[in-house]
Amino acid sequence: GQRSDSDVSPAVPCSGCDDLIGAIFELGRTLCRLQLSDEELALFTAAVLLSPDRPWLTESKKVQKLQDKIYVALQHEIQKKHSAEDKLSKMVSKLPLMKTICNLHLDKLEFFRLLHPETAMNFPPLYKEVFNSELQYSDPRES
Repeated sequence: GQRSDSDVSPAVPCSGCDDLIGAIFELGRTLCRLQLSDEELALFTAAVLLSPDRPWLTESKKVQKLQDKIYVALQHEIQKKHSAEDKLSKMVSKLPLMKTICNLHLDKLEFFRLLHPETAMNFPPLYKEVFNSELQYSDPRES
C-alpha cells in the first residue's frame, strides 16, 4: 500500500547514529513526497550509483557519459508520465544530502572498524567491495 510521511520514522534510534538515521529518514520523507514511479526510482538509483566523482575511478569520463544517458532516460520517463516539470530538479537537489549520508555512513563504518576489527573483517563480500575503496579492512594491530 501507499505510505504517508508519518509512516517513515526510525523505530529505535541507534546510540551515536542519530545524525545518520535522521538524514536517512529525511531523505526518505522527501523522496516519498515526489511519488516516484518504479521506473523513475530505478533510473535515479542508477544515476546516483554511476557517480563519476568517485576518487578511485580510472575512466570517469566514460562513467559521466553513461550517467548523462541515464539522466536523459529519466527525464524522458518523467515527461512520458506527464509528471511535474521540476521533478528531475527536485530529485537532483537531493544529491548533496545523499553525499552527506554516504560520508556519515563511512564515518560510522570507520569507527566501528576501529572498535571491532574482527567483526569488520567478516563483513559480507559485497559490502566489503562497495566500501573497500573508502575503508581498509586490515588488522590495525599489524601496523
